[in-house]
Amino acid sequence: MHKRYVIYLVGPVLVCSHGMGGPSISILLNEIAKLLKYANADAYWIRMGTCGGIDVVPGTVVISTESLNGALEPYHETIVLGKRIQRPAVFDEDLSTDLLDVAKGLKLDCAIGKTMCCDDFYEGQGRLDGAICHYTETEKFEYL
Repeated sequence: MHKRYVIYLVGPVLVCSHGMGGPSISILLNEIAKLLKYANADAYWIRMGTCGGIDVVPGTVVISTESLNGALEPYHETIVLGKRIQRPAVFDEDLSTDLLDVAKGLKLDCAIGKTMCCDDFYEGQGRLDGAICHYTETEKFEYL
């Protein structure tokens, strides 16, 4: 049986595992938003997962203030009915600050910053460890 994602309800928290990348999370966001609408439920959306960090030690928990697309712009872009649609990807500042305080209270190595979401895990984010890599480390850092 093929599953799009897995959902768990833990107290008042709905936890979903959506797989990898922007395309799979777009399915989840649409379907969970519809579910929450019919349930008349207000919610904060928090995504947890891997991301590359710039100027942070590997393993640092980065609490995002906004998400950047592959063009390093703070919005999600999609094509709907042949038209490019841009939706802001700026996050709730109070929630980001609260999450940072919790992470510090847990003594986690943490920082606040921007994160990136692309449709391609390797090339779209300028990773150097993929099977296809037609750019140099210098080019990667010029881009970032």
